[in-house]
Amino acid sequence: MALNVIAVIADSTHSLSGTLQELIKTVAGAEFLVSNSLEGFMSTHGEDKVASVQVIVVAVFAGGQAKVVADLWPHCPRVAWIHSLAAGVDTLVPCLRPLQRIAQIPVTNAKGAFSRSLAEYSLAAMLHFNKQVPRIQENKRQKVWDKFVMPELYRKTVGFVGFGDIAQTTANLCRAFGMHILALRRQKAGVCAKGHADETFTFDDKDSRLEFFRRSDFVVCSLPGTPETKHFCSTTEFAAMQSTSVFISIGRGICVDEAALCHALKSGGIMGAACDVFETEPLPQESPLWDTPNLLITAHNADNVATYLQDTWAAFDDKLKIFLEDSKNFASKVDRVSLEHGY
Repeated sequence: MALNVIAVIADSTHSLSGTLQELIKTVAGAEFLVSNSLEGFMSTHGEDKVASVQVIVVAVFAGGQAKVVADLWPHCPRVAWIHSLAAGVDTLVPCLRPLQRIAQIPVTNAKGAFSRSLAEYSLAAMLHFNKQVPRIQENKRQKVWDKFVMPELYRKTVGFVGFGDIAQTTANLCRAFGMHILALRRQKAGVCAKGHADETFTFDDKDSRLEFFRRSDFVVCSLPGTPETKHFCSTTEFAAMQSTSVFISIGRGICVDEAALCHALKSGGIMGAACDVFETEPLPQESPLWDTPNLLITAHNADNVATYLQDTWAAFDDKLKIFLEDSKNFASKVDRVSLEHGY
């Protein structure tokens, strides 16, 4: 029986290429072709082998270029599945939309692989401001015995901008603290595989949207990066928030108007913020965010856990087993990326 042929788009000179090769060796029942260009695939494996490819995998963590999918496409008529080893697909989707017959091809990603770590990061940010950690640290430096009233997360309201896997995983942790869960999402009756919010608001209803921001003690934005979500959280949204509230950004940096966030923090419009993602990464030295008070900054590494590669590969391997067992019904058995919505 012929092996299924999988093309992995990755840079063989990347520092993580060796790890990728070791992970590939753990898979039985498939033949892997690895390159980062059409020319590389053709020169190494030949036109006939490339034409037999059934699955294309983009390994962004190993320098894989999403645009190579479009280059391969005319030469791979048998492709029946495209997978991204990253959760974010904002660079992949624009490359796929123009392709012929792409509407019939399931596209998947590493959804859920890193939700646990991002949830922990969000709770750490909430506790940092809720428990007044900066005040505690300053008291120690100044040798001040400051017996202040200690706040709780219990009965606080946390609002999630976007309620996908990351938000739902975070919400489950928040429930353990006795918090009230609000969700702001595109569709009020969207899928909630890991648990529902206590209340749901929708993007298109402006009054409902601002009510969501007004009522949230903590706002966690995990939106994907699309043209529709650019600067979704901006001046109006920050102005609606309470002066004691905290904003946390863990989705895509494009979703947050950084100038508006700086103003909200510097003017005291909100109490604090934590950002793991930014419009430009690495964050430029001249960015005013570096000098903004009450702002925690991390280098898009809230999901960069020790088992990052193993976790994203495990998510792919689970889907691959389904594909190898029943490729004809694969699309109905997995969560698919929406090329229309971009996530």
